[in-house]
Amino acid sequence: MRIADQRMRYEKNNRLQKTGCNRLTQNSAPHTPDSKGFTLIEVIITIVIVGIISGIAAMIILQGMQTYTKEQNLSDAHYQGRQAMERMAREIRLIRSTADITASTATTLRFTDVNGSALGFQWTNPTLNRWNGVSDDVLASGVAAFSFTYYKNDGTVAVLPADLGLLWFIDIAMTSQQGSETLPMQTRVHPRNF
Repeated sequence: MRIADQRMRYEKNNRLQKTGCNRLTQNSAPHTPDSKGFTLIEVIITIVIVGIISGIAAMIILQGMQTYTKEQNLSDAHYQGRQAMERMAREIRLIRSTADITASTATTLRFTDVNGSALGFQWTNPTLNRWNGVSDDVLASGVAAFSFTYYKNDGTVAVLPADLGLLWFIDIAMTSQQGSETLPMQTRVHPRNF
C-alpha cells in the first residue's frame, strides 16, 4: 500500500506542475474532485439561502396565526351576540301588553311577561345585562354599541311614553366586539300580545 500512496502523490505533483498550480501556500489547497469539505463561499451561500427560506416560512406561519386569531375573535363575538339577540327576541315576544312596559329608553327595556315575571334588558357600555326582577345578570360582554328603537303599527318611530299604546315593533341593534373585530347585528321583534 505504501508504494501505491507514493505513486498517487507523484502523479498528483505531475498534474500540478503541468497546470502551473505547484505554488501552494501552507494555508491553501487546491480544490480537486476528491477533496472533502466545503469552501467558505459554499457555506455562506447555504446560510443565506436557509435564512431566506426561514424568513418566508416565518411570514407564512405568522399570517396563518393572525388569520386564525381574527377568525376566532369573530366567531366568539358572533356566538355571544347571536345568543343575546335570540334571548332578547324570545323574551320580548312574551310581553303581556303595552301597559306592562315599565321602562323604555334607547338602552333600557323593562316589562312584565305573560307569566307575570318582571324582565328587562339594559346596556351599560360594554355590558348587556338582563333584569330578572331582582338584579341584573350579564347577558353579553364586549357589546360596543346597543339600542332599542320602538315603532308604531304604521312603521313610524314611536315616541314613548306618549305612543306606548300604538307600539307595534321593537328593533334591537347591537355591535359585538371581541379584540379588534366587531360584528353588527340587528333584529325586529313583534310582541305577540300587541
